[in-house]
Amino acid sequence: MLKKLTLALTASLLLSAQATAQETKQPPTAPPQKLNAILCKTEAQAISFASSMADGRTEPMAIDRVNKAARAEVCRRYVGYAAVEIEKTKNHHGSLFMLAGLRFTEDGALGWTASWIAPFSGASLARGT
Repeated sequence: MLKKLTLALTASLLLSAQATAQETKQPPTAPPQKLNAILCKTEAQAISFASSMADGRTEPMAIDRVNKAARAEVCRRYVGYAAVEIEKTKNHHGSLFMLAGLRFTEDGALGWTASWIAPFSGASLARGT
């Protein structure tokens, strides 16, 4: 867990300038890569999924929870090729999340993934329970 947190914080610091540039709708700079991940249709759904995982739910339980709340299948496993188009951090209800928007090469659709980083309070990060 500490390794994941360290990697996530490092990535967020290194990619913040890149994320700002990519949010201006620049084309993806990274080539498409093989991907096997849970992706959602919106940022909010990805954050809800990551929150459920951080609360200790299993992957199927978290997917089911988000899909039921949306009354549709909005989060699912994606296996294929995608390129990272947008990366950013977001403070959502006192928790910091790392978001990534991935563009599918097959149909050009955008999917979202989020990782819970830590509780967020002002200018400081705090390790929560």
